[in-house]
Amino acid sequence: MRAGLTVARRSDNPAQVGRFDQKTALVSGASSGIGLAVAERLGAEGANLVLVAAPKDADDLERSVAMLRQQGYPVEGLGADIALEETAGRAVELSLSRFGGLDVLINNAGVAYYENVLDTPIEHLDRTLAVNVRGTFAMSLAAARTMAEQRRGAIVNTASTASSVGEEYQVTYNTSKGAIAALTRSLAVDLAPWGIRVNAVAPGWVATRATMPVIEDPEQWSKHRSRIPFDRPADPKEIAAIHAFLASDDASYVTGAIYFVDGGLTAGYRYSNWAAVENPPPGIGIPAVPADMHGVG
Repeated sequence: MRAGLTVARRSDNPAQVGRFDQKTALVSGASSGIGLAVAERLGAEGANLVLVAAPKDADDLERSVAMLRQQGYPVEGLGADIALEETAGRAVELSLSRFGGLDVLINNAGVAYYENVLDTPIEHLDRTLAVNVRGTFAMSLAAARTMAEQRRGAIVNTASTASSVGEEYQVTYNTSKGAIAALTRSLAVDLAPWGIRVNAVAPGWVATRATMPVIEDPEQWSKHRSRIPFDRPADPKEIAAIHAFLASDDASYVTGAIYFVDGGLTAGYRYSNWAAVENPPPGIGIPAVPADMHGVG
């Protein structure tokens, strides 16, 4: 352990030694959904964890930190808005002061607005880009400066199928995720001389608290499931497994890649053997979910 730090683990943890043993991972957007699943997967494979979540998700973050500690994982939590540049420095400093280093950064925090494009205020674009793009950029730079000193490190961004395919009612989110794909490739090129790998995971539909209102509505879900050859949403753990792979030494020659993990959604269209509901009535429109879905990770 670096800097002479010793971190206790439960002796009955079967994943005590793994791909991330004695490594430290910083995960944003980690209070629930994909981010929490990633943190749990990395912890199970030996990582020390620093979780970052938005201040309005403070209760979820507290519960998640407690749950992970109960499982025997060394973990610290930080409630802060990653749209603020200072958050990145605070998160990296917490990683260094608590665990003596930083090896993995998972940029998962994000916001999304579901709304008619003609009614979209410019402030929603500003906020989406501030969190999803500016926050990812700031976190990546802060982490990379530490990783560069070590001449190694892995950054994994959460992109989306919306990085390459436009999704209705999500113009600001689509724009931000397209930027994440471009940022991933650019950072991969620029950070390669320091041995820092940068990749992205692009999920399709994932069963999280934010998406369940659509998934559980037969009329809404019938519009989406026929686009997914596997005919189901992903479990967050399935997405986390790809984050873990890209963050690990198993992906030591992978950088600048965008991994689509979408059940075949972007591969093509399957039209046979569907047991969808009858044609839904016209005008279903925007999914019945909150307009501001800050916990999309």
